[in-house]
Amino acid sequence: MTAVTKIEVAANSSARLFQDMWGIYRKVVDNNCLNHREAYAALRQLLRHQRPGFTFLDIACGDASFSAAALAGLPLGRYIGIDLSLPALDAAAANIADLPGASELRHGDFAEWLTVCEEPVDLAWIGLSLHHLPFERKLETMRHLRRLVGPAGTLLIYENTCRTLESRAGWMKRWDRQRKDFSAFSGLEWLLLTTHVHSMDHPETVSAWREIGHRAGFDHMREHYRSSSDLFRLFSFSA
Repeated sequence: MTAVTKIEVAANSSARLFQDMWGIYRKVVDNNCLNHREAYAALRQLLRHQRPGFTFLDIACGDASFSAAALAGLPLGRYIGIDLSLPALDAAAANIADLPGASELRHGDFAEWLTVCEEPVDLAWIGLSLHHLPFERKLETMRHLRRLVGPAGTLLIYENTCRTLESRAGWMKRWDRQRKDFSAFSGLEWLLLTTHVHSMDHPETVSAWREIGHRAGFDHMREHYRSSSDLFRLFSFSA
């Protein structure tokens, strides 16, 4: 198989996955099951303190609808979004069209892209995607992000977070107990969503997130928001 063919297969697979899961994802968002609204409201409050002309890196941006809303009316200088799904990026192009400053969308795996990215940014944001990586790859990714945000920038994450001393299995048990909060979902939709979570998600404790941040070169970590389910938290990391 040629390199071009491999890329085409990967792109087609990504498109199929996007189409298969997009309806479920939109249902999750529309029903605010993962507290997207509150998390992005917290993000917007933090963005208000950025200097005029700031650069915003939106990692695993999806359709960028929530990020665009959080950035609306703020003195943004440059927006950079990256995602693996081409259909999501097509939707993102429309959603970021009215943002001030320059806007760019990149196609690719964010963890791989960050290894070669050399563009400094003022603020990097990743929501509900970093937890797909195991501990060591989280650390590697955050080291690259530390390099990009430099001494004055900030990394913000909204991610799966275990309680103190809680294991991954314990976090998963708490996830499973949410079924009543997903009453708008059919049995099949809940099964597909939960199967994805059990197979792909790797939550960390607060102390583990702090350790990753410290080892990546960040001196400070602060919690800004905790979801109503206590399954997700928003942290900032800075030098």
